[in-house]
Parts: sequence; C-alpha cells; structure tokens
Amino acid sequence: MSVFAPALGVIWKQLEESGIDPEPLFREEGIEPELMYDSGARIPADRYQRLDVKAAELSKDPFFGLKGAEYFRPAHLGALGFAWLASSTLRSAFQRLSRYARMIQEKLTIELDEDDEYFYVRVDAHLPELGATIREEGQLSALTKFCRVISGNSFSPVKVCFKQQKPADTSYHYEYFRCPIEFAAPATTIVIHKKDIDKRLTGSNDELARLNEHIVVKYLAHNAKHDVVNRVKAAIIDGLSNGTVTETSIAAELHTTARNMHRKLQKEGTSFKQLLTEIRRDLALQYIQDRSKTLTEISFMLGFSEASSFSRAFKGWTGKPPSEARQAVA
Repeated sequence: MSVFAPALGVIWKQLEESGIDPEPLFREEGIEPELMYDSGARIPADRYQRLDVKAAELSKDPFFGLKGAEYFRPAHLGALGFAWLASSTLRSAFQRLSRYARMIQEKLTIELDEDDEYFYVRVDAHLPELGATIREEGQLSALTKFCRVISGNSFSPVKVCFKQQKPADTSYHYEYFRCPIEFAAPATTIVIHKKDIDKRLTGSNDELARLNEHIVVKYLAHNAKHDVVNRVKAAIIDGLSNGTVTETSIAAELHTTARNMHRKLQKEGTSFKQLLTEIRRDLALQYIQDRSKTLTEISFMLGFSEASSFSRAFKGWTGKPPSEARQAVA
C-alpha cells in the first residue's frame, strides 16, 4: 500500500514553518526528499504514517493535523488536484475525487451520498490506527480548504463529523470549520448544503478538468506495472489511442499469448472484456462532456467500429443514450 509522494510537501512545509528542519526526519524514515517533486513517485503508506506522527510530536502543536490544510494545495495531488481546481461545481469536484481516490492512496475511499437538503462526503483511509487522529483531522480540514479554494473563503460546511472522541481543546476546530462539529461519530464526514454543492463556480474550465482527469486514468493504469490487471489496463488505454485493441493485440503488447493473459486475469477475478468495458465507460463519461468532440469521433476514440455500437454500450452503462447525456452538458 502506498501514498502519492508529492503529498509529502505538506509535511515538509509545515515542519519548516514550525522552525524544524524536515530533512533529518524524512531520511530517518528512509524517504528521499526529492520524491516530493516526482509526480510518478509513491512511498509506502506505513512510512508516511510514521512520518506524520513524528512530525506532529516534534511540532508540539496539538492542532498539527488540522493546520496541515494551511500548507495543502491541490497541486500536491498532481493531475487530480488540477482537475479539482478546474471543476465546474463542488459536486463534480467531489465526484472526481471519489472516483480516483486510489491515486492518493490505494485503499482510500470517498463515498458520496445526498438527501433533499444535504450532500454527504464520507472518508475512510482503511489504514491501521497509527496516527488516526492526525489523519482524520487532516482529511476534513483539507477537504474544507479545497472547497474554499474553488468556491470562496466564505464556504463553510453544514457540519463535520469526527470518529475520534472529543479532545480537551476544540477551539481551533470551531475556528477553522465555522460550523457545528460532531465527535464520536460513526464515520468521518463533511456535510454540505445542496445549494452550495451545485453552484456553478467561476474560473472553472471543463476542458482542463477533463484533460487532467484523463492523465489520472492513465497514471492509475500505468502505476502498478507488476500487476497484470493494471498492465492490461495500461495497454488498453494506449491501444485505444492508436485504434488497435483486441485481446490478441494486447497480449502481444505484453509479450504473452491471449490464452496466458486470459488465465492470469481469471485468477484476479476479471477478464479482458470486463477491463475494456470499464475503461471505455470511464473515458466515455469524460469525452461526452467535451462538446468539441462529436459522438462519432468519441465512438472511434473508444475503439467502436460504428457509432450505433457506442450508443448501445453507453445506454447500457448510464441508462441514457449519449445524445441525451450530451444535451445535459452545461
């Protein structure tokens, strides 16, 4: 299990601002500082956890986890952060974050839910308890900070919920979130009013958001080259851009036979057809937002021989034909 290395920049800067030299601590955990600047690098999650805990202890700041948001920038999440910055609404930003949370950390889940009044964002890193309090405070403060970056500093959640027990001093919690806070809650949650979640954001750029989202998709597929599933996904994405995707061609690209690839994928509980469908669906949902691309162009970009085949597939994925989905694009 690993974490996106550029996120280390947050801890580094926070320690510097606390008057502490970060380099000895990083090297003590076997983390090369240069990894902060490598958009393709990842570090083991347990090292990141230990680093976070030790940094908090060195700072002697009881609000270290919450204050990390002051130094957290969307750019620390690479292309996913830039996609967030360019999103047209908070809803679309959170949908991107939820869909690609595994870029940040493979087991991270961000679940979205809503009712008539509120939008709920639930976060779970699925990590051991080490540093759980610091991590939870960092998660909720960073999400709030990210919302303020694209919707304005006046943004405040309706409520934030912490799984941790109520600490002795909550002054900074209320100062930062500017809303009711629930402790000992069943899940780490930020609650947002529906009027805020769907408000069109100034400065948004759908084309840039889609471009960065595509970079994230390719990054995830290429990231785990040792994993046959991700190797096949990466080859499919590359093949679609070249217009040649068949089980035989992908197997040849991986220097194996179609039968051998099929057997390995079967062991992982999937198949070439299933992976091809997943990638086509994800890319289709991106491409359909881009009005500069015709539906016929999209169908060929996804490797369909006919636009009608793409239309049937899209309706099967979303319940509506691509022409109807295109009409709904702002």
